[in-house]
Amino acid sequence: PGERKVHEHVMPRCGGMAMAIGASVPILLWLPKTYFVKGFLVGGLILMFFGLADDIKDLKPNTKLLGQTMGALIVTLVGGIKISDLGSLWFSGAVLPDWASIPLTVFVIVGVTNATNLSDGLDGLAGGIALLIFLCIGYLGVMQEDWATVMIAIAVGGSVLGFLRFNSYPAQLFMGDAGSQLLGFAGIVLSIKLAQQSPTISVITPLIIFGIPILDTLTVMTRRMAKGRSPFAADRNHFHHQLMGIGLYHTEAVLTIYLAQSLLTLIAIVYHGSNDWMLLAAYLCFAGAVVGAFRLSQKTEYRINRDRFLNTTKIRLKPLKDRGQIIKFSFGIVKIGVPALLIFNALFHPLDSRIYYVLSVSFILVLLLAWFLNKALLNRFAKIALYLFTPFMVYNCDLGLYSNLNPLLIGLYNALYLLLLVSVFLTMKLTRRSKGFKSSTLDFLVIFVILLIPNLPNVSMQGHLLGLVAVKTVILYYSYEVLIGELRRKSLNFMISAAVFTLTTKVALSVLYIA
Repeated sequence: PGERKVHEHVMPRCGGMAMAIGASVPILLWLPKTYFVKGFLVGGLILMFFGLADDIKDLKPNTKLLGQTMGALIVTLVGGIKISDLGSLWFSGAVLPDWASIPLTVFVIVGVTNATNLSDGLDGLAGGIALLIFLCIGYLGVMQEDWATVMIAIAVGGSVLGFLRFNSYPAQLFMGDAGSQLLGFAGIVLSIKLAQQSPTISVITPLIIFGIPILDTLTVMTRRMAKGRSPFAADRNHFHHQLMGIGLYHTEAVLTIYLAQSLLTLIAIVYHGSNDWMLLAAYLCFAGAVVGAFRLSQKTEYRINRDRFLNTTKIRLKPLKDRGQIIKFSFGIVKIGVPALLIFNALFHPLDSRIYYVLSVSFILVLLLAWFLNKALLNRFAKIALYLFTPFMVYNCDLGLYSNLNPLLIGLYNALYLLLLVSVFLTMKLTRRSKGFKSSTLDFLVIFVILLIPNLPNVSMQGHLLGLVAVKTVILYYSYEVLIGELRRKSLNFMISAAVFTLTTKVALSVLYIA
């Protein structure tokens, strides 16, 4: 803890190492070792080393800058990432020579890496922004069939999602400089790669994607220099500090910035192929509105009046929460809905697939073995079985439904998942348990992705189906955690019953088909 920090307890800062390991494994396993991949991995490793050294023993700014410059040079010279085309912002068709493009690229990579690092000020803030950024990059990569970019975006984004489970407020873990620098480096390198190597993506798109961290850093540094201070001097003037200064709580400040980043993400996805000047003008308008709003709140000394609306609303809803009327209804839907959907999904089994049969029999044998050896072990294996098989069950069920049922029944089936999501959310918000799975700012990101994926433009039917499968899988995962948190002692019986019934149903169907 310190003067500029909002946390009050000593916190581990090793999350960056965990994310680096989680992201590097699929990249090393599945991506061809091109010059770009080699340059990306070596550059990222250098940033990780310097970031980790800074987390263990605070480094001087010049030393950190040296590490960032080395990483940027590696990915530029070895990986071939260069800003050589400025689009319609410069002479049409003109290409910058290396003596101009290489320093410009290094400057941009180092600048955005630092901007992402500086945005890491609240629990879940930098990670949530990064998750939205890599979601956008992954989608644009799919549209351009740039599979190296897609793989890296998915790998890094997946590691961020796992990290956010422990970093959302109240955080149990920080990413440290190693994590924030790595996310900024990876994101801006992939953004430049897309914008420079695809004629259909505007060169302004990276600015839109990283709009919040860049604007925050430029605003803070400009204010410092205007006061005659060093632009690198630490203070409490970042956007998240100002939002908390006008009366927002920790989670509310994070959600506000999430909303702003979500808006920029949508703009980048929908208008990535638009005119460069139009995109630049749109971003400048956005930046002017944000800075103007903060400036106005400072001049008028505006503070949120919670008594006028927020607290009054909470007081009116408090009796319903205390009597447990809403949670009884919402949790009842979860208790009935999860087994019902599991049974329904299990019935639509890929009868011609022997691999599911083998996997199902194996897990049933493991569950039976754990039953006789250790009940706690049994609960863990049952949970693993449910988590492992859920995506396959949902995918095969959706495949069968979309092939055989009419749109009305499909809409009803999808609406059941939406009802389950609402019930899970209400249960998490209204539960009076001090322990267990709780609602956090991560839920906003999940809901945003749930709403975004099935409605992305230019997505094929197969992509649309896979998006829905991802959405439904996440809803069921949340449901499992809520059930385990609320049922407590009964959760063992639920996990065992659900896992055994689901797997047995699949095995029985496979046996009947084979016979």
